[in-house]
Amino acid sequence: MNELHSLEAEHGVLGAMLRQPHLIDVLSDGLAADAFAWEDNADLYRLILELHGDGQPVDVITLGDRRAALASGAVTLAYAAEIQANTPSVANAKTYVQIIRDRAVCRQLSAAAERINEVAYEQADVEDKISLAQSIILGLDAKGTDGECQMVGDILVEHIEILQERLDRFQSGIIMDGLGSGIPDLDKFTQGLKPGQMIVVAGRPAMGKTTLAMNVASDVAINQRKPVLVVSLEMTKSQLMDRLIAAVGGIPLPSLKTGECSADHATELAAATLKLRDAPICVSDVPVMTMPRIRSIARRQAHRMGGLSLVVIDYLGLMEGEGKGRTEDVTAMSRQIKLLARELGCPIIVLSQLNRGCESRPDKRPVLSDLRESGAIEQDADIVMFVYRDEVYHPGTQDKGIGEILIRKNRDGEIGMVPTAFQGDRSRFMPLANRFRQDNVVKVDF
Repeated sequence: MNELHSLEAEHGVLGAMLRQPHLIDVLSDGLAADAFAWEDNADLYRLILELHGDGQPVDVITLGDRRAALASGAVTLAYAAEIQANTPSVANAKTYVQIIRDRAVCRQLSAAAERINEVAYEQADVEDKISLAQSIILGLDAKGTDGECQMVGDILVEHIEILQERLDRFQSGIIMDGLGSGIPDLDKFTQGLKPGQMIVVAGRPAMGKTTLAMNVASDVAINQRKPVLVVSLEMTKSQLMDRLIAAVGGIPLPSLKTGECSADHATELAAATLKLRDAPICVSDVPVMTMPRIRSIARRQAHRMGGLSLVVIDYLGLMEGEGKGRTEDVTAMSRQIKLLARELGCPIIVLSQLNRGCESRPDKRPVLSDLRESGAIEQDADIVMFVYRDEVYHPGTQDKGIGEILIRKNRDGEIGMVPTAFQGDRSRFMPLANRFRQDNVVKVDF
């Protein structure tokens, strides 16, 4: 069984720095002082970096001159001289650095295990305990200080590769660097849904928020073969499956619910079920959800599915907070969703209701201030899009069958309106075909 520390490795690294000070920059890269198990070794390491950072020569004499004694009271000059004398070679110093890092992580694991054991005995919901235990494990630092801060020049070296990838995509005719939505006109605005993004899809009731979100989820899972998690607080798994089958197969939803589709749309039904059977999409329909529970579910599914490419939460208004007041709760949940998107490295689509403000205006198309309960949603979101259908308010409109996706916030792109064909009976939004504009009104010829 490995020990949780290695005095020999620590002395080997410090001795290499003392024998060949030009190695200090190489050996200290990503090695934190806290990784040293012995206090005197950590203190001596800090002293070496301090002198080196000041541009001063580093040896046993200059160290002793800078500080007579270490934290424990040991004489600096004598302690450093002993380490240097007992380091006959610096050949394996880089290996010793890795040993120090590994043992530091093992100590973190041991401390985490003790903390998780304490959590098990606390008075709290089991889901909250699991979430806290997961956050403790995920908070372990396996890379020392790597990546905490980087010089712009170093970042630029890596970023040039990203720029080259963008150029390659452009030259090959690919416009996106994220997930497609299944609606090309929408993708032109977003350039794809990107890792770490929080995308808010909002609208008044019956506008088609869930339909749009599920359309995107099914396209990502079926056509792009990417793993998707759907957390539904409003609909059951059965209701969502009806919508997915109707959208994927182009089957009228009423026919699917009455059973008529088995006779009238047997071919489409078979094709849709075949596509969905192997689709990497999972659904949770637990009606009572808190953000810690959603975070716990997402982490488990990410582990089981080898990562997640998209998470859909339907919807924010039904999530339970900590009871500090609805505005404060929504503010906290919105922030946690954004952090979860960054943690999972995938976009999260969260659905949200609107207040009634838009219904009191002549033009009932929603704006950002119509978001219900909290301005934090607008602040945290990378993209805010509203679903609007004029026929909901004006049954006789000439825009019947048209769904507008209003992009009101787009942190990495432009805002605007994307017209779509809304097929409510088939639970889907589709790209418009043969569309033309006259007097700023979108018309469609089916």
